[in-house]
Amino acid sequence: MSQVLPEVFAAAVRRDGAGPLLTYYDDETGERIELSALTTANWVAKTANLLVDEYDLEAGETVAIGLPPHWLGVVWALATWSAGASLTSKTGTLAITGPDFKTTGERETIASALLPLGGRFREPLPAGVHDYGAEVYNHPDVFVPFDSPTADSSAYDELTHADLISTAEPIADRILTTQDLTTRDGLRVLIGVIIGGGSIVLCRNLDPTKLDRRVADEKVDRVLED
Repeated sequence: MSQVLPEVFAAAVRRDGAGPLLTYYDDETGERIELSALTTANWVAKTANLLVDEYDLEAGETVAIGLPPHWLGVVWALATWSAGASLTSKTGTLAITGPDFKTTGERETIASALLPLGGRFREPLPAGVHDYGAEVYNHPDVFVPFDSPTADSSAYDELTHADLISTAEPIADRILTTQDLTTRDGLRVLIGVIIGGGSIVLCRNLDPTKLDRRVADEKVDRVLED
């Protein structure tokens, strides 16, 4: 197995590009979106191109993800690694924030309205904050890195690509979770699913009364405790 995360994800796309990788629910808004591995890869490529072409993200720089549990967090994590950069739990060179604007980057801050299909904000943004939804669609869905990461490249704080891959237990099940998949523990789940060929049902603002029906409707094998 490769010890570089973009290659691990690319292998998953080749293995089953059409199969569901991530199904996202928000029970406050009623949103549901299902992303296949191939659709996820298209979003990752567009986002990686945005990071490199518009915001000059370089290998060795860092990205902070300040989103709630959301499918875009997965996209941003994979796009960051594709660009040769690293995720950080601290202040990043770049940052992606939600509509609360609580996370900022040292050089650039990009915000998502967290609307369906990554839609743009409907109101003006604070000065210096870029609208992800207004910019990402302009970029191609194929990404060719200038400087690909290696197994020893930083991937999350002090952890390398090899560290994250070697400590992720392969998951072949369809799992349901409410956790943020871009934290250290969440990345272990995400990478485990990518390696193991499983899939994720990610629920934000989960209505407990809907859990049993959702498990049945989505053919969930197991629910992960946070």
